[in-house]
Amino acid sequence: MFFENRFRDNQPLTRIGNLPIYGTTIIVAALVVGLIVSALFGGGVAMAMFAFSPEWFWRQGEVWRALSYLIVGQVNFFTIFSLFFLYSFGRDCEQELGRARYFAFLALLIVTPVAIATLLWLLGFGGGVAGSMHLSIGLVIAFGTIYPNVEWWGSIPMKYVAIGCMFLAAVGHLSDRDQIGLASTLATCAVSFGYIRAMRAGTFEGISLPAIFRRKPKFRVLPSPDVRGSAGRENATASDMDALLDKIAKTGIASLTAKERARLEAAREELMKKDRR
Repeated sequence: MFFENRFRDNQPLTRIGNLPIYGTTIIVAALVVGLIVSALFGGGVAMAMFAFSPEWFWRQGEVWRALSYLIVGQVNFFTIFSLFFLYSFGRDCEQELGRARYFAFLALLIVTPVAIATLLWLLGFGGGVAGSMHLSIGLVIAFGTIYPNVEWWGSIPMKYVAIGCMFLAAVGHLSDRDQIGLASTLATCAVSFGYIRAMRAGTFEGISLPAIFRRKPKFRVLPSPDVRGSAGRENATASDMDALLDKIAKTGIASLTAKERARLEAAREELMKKDRR
């Protein structure tokens, strides 16, 4: 795994028999139930109640539409492939990114069509967003960006699978004259590619929802080292060690900078010297 050494929360939530249950498994199951319920309501009624419409969202305050749009849309032969791609590549991305970062990444992909539809609405283009097709394609793009040369079905490199999915989705939107759907899908693909590419390049480590809400450590004012005596140096070293240990306890040893690691190692060697005396 490309991110294996950094993100460890990639194990199944539980198992049902031999079937591992990931966060993606629950999401896909919820989408299937939602599609069945919306089908029972009837396509037109479900679209009116759950599809994202900028006007109804912003002017009427129907905030659920920013999420419920995923469970409505035209159910056809290709719906099963969309759900399969979402499950298969979503599970792979969850294992690669770790659950916390994966959920934050999913939230970004879900919000992107909402933002694009709102922007086009402000520019005078009417319409809305429905369905989870763009989410499935975004996850294909994400996995294809992590492993562009991994072969799918034993012969097709993932980068070509990702490009093919994006192209077919764009052609479908063009044939339906669906400008908002086309813009949303292309924007989702661009966000997915840019986000994962930045993570893969090490530019940043992605957004983690628990890290956002984690309580920030309090700042501590450390005394200046007293160069005039060994007692002052020992007090400064002890305070420095306390600060480093607090940081490790709260954010993990991986959060230490190179200088902090060097100070920690120097303090460890100093303690070993004292023990030998």
